[in-house]
Amino acid sequence: MTGAVALGIVAALAGATPRADAAARTPAPVRTASRPPLDFTGVWVLDEKESRNVSPAMKDAVLDVRQTGNRIWISPADASKSHLLAESLVADGRAYEKTLGLASKAKGWVTVDWARDGKALWLEVTAGPEANPRQVVQRSVWKLSDDRKTWVRQSVSIQEGKTQQSTLVFRRREAAAARTPAR
Repeated sequence: MTGAVALGIVAALAGATPRADAAARTPAPVRTASRPPLDFTGVWVLDEKESRNVSPAMKDAVLDVRQTGNRIWISPADASKSHLLAESLVADGRAYEKTLGLASKAKGWVTVDWARDGKALWLEVTAGPEANPRQVVQRSVWKLSDDRKTWVRQSVSIQEGKTQQSTLVFRRREAAAARTPAR
């Protein structure tokens, strides 16, 4: 799976509906607190030098992330300069059916939940025909540094027996810099 396809899968996470049989297979997450353990809110700039296997679609990426509880909205900071799609996630441990990508109209299943230790967000996207619904699998782990200034997204994608790994490292843009337009 190319990074662009993987991004397309993750970028298509908005507007989900629960899948009954997947929800039955997925154990209910253990909740010990009423608020999520991590907050990804902020403007994030991709650090291409520290990242690995960056897709062309992610070049020069700047993401605006808003989070309220277990709902996370991600959009390009300047949609006119980006090929990235906005996305919405709900970290509740349930599988949701999603349309993956704009052109393909393919559907897949997305499950997002907090790691039991509260130090990461786990995502799994599966897609494929009815005969092989896990033909494409992408698993991602999102972590924040202790100082909340670095966001690391590690992904493994498996398609047709081929595995691809990527690591995207984002740096939080300081609040004053986030309001200052680039020239």
